[in-house]
Amino acid sequence: SKEKFCKMAQTTLEYFTLAMFRQLTEDLGIKNICLSGGIFSNIKNNMNIIKELNIKNWFIFPHMGDGGLSAGAALFIDNYKNNTKPYKLNSVSLGPEYSKKEILNTLTKYKTKLNWYEHKDISGYAAGEIAKSKVVYWFNGKMEYGPRALGNRSILATPNKKEMKDKINKIIKRRNWFQPFCPAILEEEARKMFESFDKSDPFMTMGYQIKESKRDLLEAAQGVDGSCRPQIIQENNCAYSNLLKKLKKNMGVAAVLNTSFNIHGEPIVMNPEDALQTLLRTKEASMVMGNFIIKL
Repeated sequence: SKEKFCKMAQTTLEYFTLAMFRQLTEDLGIKNICLSGGIFSNIKNNMNIIKELNIKNWFIFPHMGDGGLSAGAALFIDNYKNNTKPYKLNSVSLGPEYSKKEILNTLTKYKTKLNWYEHKDISGYAAGEIAKSKVVYWFNGKMEYGPRALGNRSILATPNKKEMKDKINKIIKRRNWFQPFCPAILEEEARKMFESFDKSDPFMTMGYQIKESKRDLLEAAQGVDGSCRPQIIQENNCAYSNLLKKLKKNMGVAAVLNTSFNIHGEPIVMNPEDALQTLLRTKEASMVMGNFIIKL
């Protein structure tokens, strides 16, 4: 079956990758690693390397696929010419952002099909809808660089109801039932929820095992083995962080199911036109776009 073949491929990948890294870390005495390349989009593989080899510090480049090659080449040349000083990458919100005027210009094209209004507290609105088991399309700020939706182009839902996973899979994402969704979670909450938690991972590049006593809280945002690929967020005053804080008040956990804003097989939406077209095609959610609330 498809599931058995996938398990075989995953087991083989983990076995040979671990063997390679074991030899490298033992021969060179390395306990700090930086990983890049498509193979490291596999978070179970990443988790296995860190756990089994007792890696002290790790970093996985946020665009670990082919799209990261251009960034690697540019960094290499810049370092060669300018001896670039290392710095901590805190955000990959590097893509285009759209002004209120640009959003309104696009919305007016759909005035016979959509309704919209401005809202002073988009985080509060979204948290209220999610707490009522409704799906929210979240379009806010600059588009993320890389393959992960990190709270700027995301589909959001309650993480604690399994039926939400089934609903999003069937109606919106239209993908295989066994593909898990992931949570976005505040760091203080992550420390309580995950085994062997070591540090924040804002780019969703590492897997963690959810404590058995906490799995019900993330029922819709985990794999069948209780593992997940969380976006771990440090608390700040951005709209996305405020949304998680408000969910803590509404639902008891500062977490949300976060999946990329697209239909399966299509790119993540980039501009207002892409987002509105997806809303009209799926007909299953309300949308936050900038400071606007948009409904069918």
